[in-house]
Amino acid sequence: MSLTIIRYLLNTITGTVVLFMSLWMSGPGIAETDEPTYRLYFMLGFVLWAIGAFLQIKPSMRKVGVILTLIPFLFWVVFMAMAVYS
Repeated sequence: MSLTIIRYLLNTITGTVVLFMSLWMSGPGIAETDEPTYRLYFMLGFVLWAIGAFLQIKPSMRKVGVILTLIPFLFWVVFMAMAVYS
């Protein structure tokens, strides 16, 4: 498999996980009041992922883009692992 296909698969898998987790955590959740509270700062992970994905277009910035797309993905993986195993 070429590196291009691996990079596209990496972007698809990490992007799906980061988008789902960011939307889930930024939602109102279970609140006792009638007014929902949205936590939009959880969407910063998806913004960081999107910046990394756009940086991968330019060949000279490809490595930086891959690293930026992995940061929010690894954050959510570690976050979920800590929640499950603690």
